[in-house]
Parts: sequence; C-alpha cells; structure tokens
Amino acid sequence: MFRPFALIVVVAAASALVAAAPDEASTIVYARQTPQTPQTEISVILSNPGSHPKIGIQEFAVSSPALRQAADTVASVLADDLKFEREFYVIDQKASAGIPKAATGATIPFTQWTQLGAEFVLMANVRDTGGKLEVEVKLIDVRPATAGKEGFSRTYGGCTAATPRFCAHSIADDMHKQLRNLTGVARTRIAFSSDRDGEPMEGRPVPAEEKGRGKAIYLMDYDGAQARPYTVNRAINIGAAWGPDGRSLAWASFVSGYPDIYLSLLDGRPATRPAHGTDVFQNQNPAISPDGTKIAFTSNRAGSGYFDIWVVDRDGSNLQNLTPGTPKSSEGAATWSPNGAQIAFTSDRVGPPQIYMMNADGTGLTRVPCGPKCDRPAWSALGYIAYTLERPGGKDIAITDLSKMEPRIITDGSGANEQPTVSSNGRHIAFVTSRWGNRQIASIDYDGQNIRQLTNTGVNTYPNWSPASGGR
Repeated sequence: MFRPFALIVVVAAASALVAAAPDEASTIVYARQTPQTPQTEISVILSNPGSHPKIGIQEFAVSSPALRQAADTVASVLADDLKFEREFYVIDQKASAGIPKAATGATIPFTQWTQLGAEFVLMANVRDTGGKLEVEVKLIDVRPATAGKEGFSRTYGGCTAATPRFCAHSIADDMHKQLRNLTGVARTRIAFSSDRDGEPMEGRPVPAEEKGRGKAIYLMDYDGAQARPYTVNRAINIGAAWGPDGRSLAWASFVSGYPDIYLSLLDGRPATRPAHGTDVFQNQNPAISPDGTKIAFTSNRAGSGYFDIWVVDRDGSNLQNLTPGTPKSSEGAATWSPNGAQIAFTSDRVGPPQIYMMNADGTGLTRVPCGPKCDRPAWSALGYIAYTLERPGGKDIAITDLSKMEPRIITDGSGANEQPTVSSNGRHIAFVTSRWGNRQIASIDYDGQNIRQLTNTGVNTYPNWSPASGGR
C-alpha cells in the first residue's frame, strides 16, 4: 500500500563552484503538508507500463500573467521527469489541451479526462511570494469509483521565475517516492569533461589530436539541461567523481603540468590534493568511497612503470597500494561497491583488460565475466556492473549481473559506446557515444531502452552521475 509521506525537508544547494557561477537553484522548501489518501497498491515493475498510473497534467493556474512561462516550464519539465522513470504514463498535453481547466479538484471534468485514458489529473497553482515561486500541486483521482479524491498534495517554495526547473524536479522525485516507492533521479546531476569552450591549453605539451584545447569539468542536470563549467584553468580536467552527498567532487587535472587528484567541496574553497602528486608519477581516475572518507585512484607511484589501484583518506593520510603483487600489469578505473566493502577495477594481468573485484583492503580477488576486452566498470545499486565492452565489431555498453555472473550488451552497436556511469537508483546509465558524430553523452535505461542524447556541443567524455541528493 502507498503510505502517507510526512517528512518535511529543506534541500540546500552548493553555494559556489570553482571559478564558476554559483548554482542558481538554491533552496526548495516544502511549505505545507496535507493529509494523503492512500491509493490502491500498484506493482512497481519497470518493464510493464500497463500497470502504471495514467496521469493527465492540466495547465497550471498562475497568480499573474507574468508567471505563465515559468508555470508552463514547471509542467513540461515535470512531465518529462515522470516519463523518464517509466513509473507513470503521462497523457500527451496536446491531446488534453481542449479540456476545460478546473479551479478545484471537485470541478474537474472527470469524463473528458477518463476518455483520454487518465486515472489521475495533476493540477497546480503557481504564485509569486516576494520574488520566489510557490507551487501548490494536487493529484486528483478521476476514476469513476473514487473521483475527486486527492492522491498527492504539497506546496513547494524557493524557486524563482528564472529557475523553475528545480521545482519540477522536486515534485517528480516526491511523487516517485510517495506513490511508487522509488528514489527518483530528477534532482541529480552529471559531471563530465568537455572541450566545448575551446580554451587554449596551458601548462603541458599538447598532443596533436587535442588541438590545443583545454578540457573543463562541467555539471549538468540529469537530462542534459543547464550545463555549466565547474573548472576554468586552461588545462585538461577529466574523470570527475562525486562524493556520496553530492557536495564534493574529485577529478584529475593537468593544471600543474602533470596529472594529480583534486578534491573540492563545491563551496568555493580551493581544491585540495590528497594524493600528493609530483612530476615523477601520475595520479588519475579518482573514485570516492560511499561513506566519503576515502578516495581510490590509479597511480604509477610504486615505481615499476605500471599502474596500481591506490587508496587514501580524503585528508591525504593512510596511503595504501591495493594491488602491489602485479608488477608487470596495469590496473585502473576503480569503482566502489554501493556498501563500500569492495572495489571493482580493470587489469591486464592475464592479457587484454578484464574486470576484477576485490575487498576494500585488497584481498579476495575475483574476476567478473565480461568479454574479450573490458574497461571503465561502474557498480550499480541494483547489483550489476556496467562497463565498456570492446570487441572486433566496436565498443558497446554491457552489464554483468553479479548474482548470476552473466554479461549482457545493452547498446545497439551504433558508433563507439564507452565510459558508463550508473544513476543512483541503478535504472539508468549515462555513457559516451560517437553515434551522432563527435563523442557526446547519452543515457539509456538499464534494460537497453530509451537512448537519449544529453550533450550536443564539443567533445564530451568521462560522465559521472551524482548520488540521489544531487548536491542540492
């Protein structure tokens, strides 16, 4: 059964970015809770859309004509957020445009909505409260036996007319949690590396293929909107990795002339360098542990000429080599298990790179079945590891179910598909693809459906999906 959701939450955003503008979507306040009416139990099955609630979205009411554009944006983004998780079927808003708009739940033209297949209608009032938007939403049952009952009701404050998307994301995540018992990802973000601004690179020799362009770390909403730079240093910055609260970020940068790990709290303070790199050895590919206390990374600091998986506390203490017994192989691309007890990584110790997992202290090594050549593993909360599968036909995204140890390819072979990162709820994978020309970032559902293009400017690589908090 659906249960009333009585928690009052304030979600605060990161106040500033390194050499970039602060995130404008600041604070969402759930201003008022209203009693909820439990609805009929509906099975949460991703692959069965026929069992999902069918929702119509009425044009949102506004307190002044100046708010119309913001209200329409909230409605449109909310519809897309609900469709993304495939837990709700959203009636096409063009199909319902001719239905008269109701002022209250009791005056909704129930028959007209049910003729379109709707079971519920979402209505909202958008008001200006001292320069902030207040969005009051209600989900009204329109089925004949229960018409007029409220299934969800809440008031949101804290957005502005210039930043309405975050209100929509908050509504979507709350509806998914309360009505479908799912932690949604609408408020999450994706960090990635991009050369889209074309800044000339400084501080190191430039390989010909890089054409002198720097690569900055960018942040964007989960759906590709609102991409903005996080680093501005005219260097190569790659391999960003989120901390567990969505308020810290690690990445590798060549800003000092050699690659080292940088760690920022996204609050405007200077980044730290916990791996203590020098020009003698290279530190790359950071991964922050699920409890936020440690960073796993790749380094050749052992002096063998090969790379190992190292781990260090986020304050730079307790440096340890987890793979010291493989002097003639290279390990890399570490990813933590969701509980922090294990680390998966790639190694060429027996030939072409394969995926292995080990305990967080380096013991208990096990190979993960993947394919002829595998790279960039990403560990999912749903118990699978996603990775790049390279084979004679090209590169694809594949996953291995750890309960069955069975690999499965989920992309379709169009272009080269690589560097996967998994959403916090495990249902979606973002990855790099060349199917549209230059390497761009796309997302796909973990069952192989619904490929969506998220970037379309420049060359974009190394995506990393934030945790559910999204750092907001």
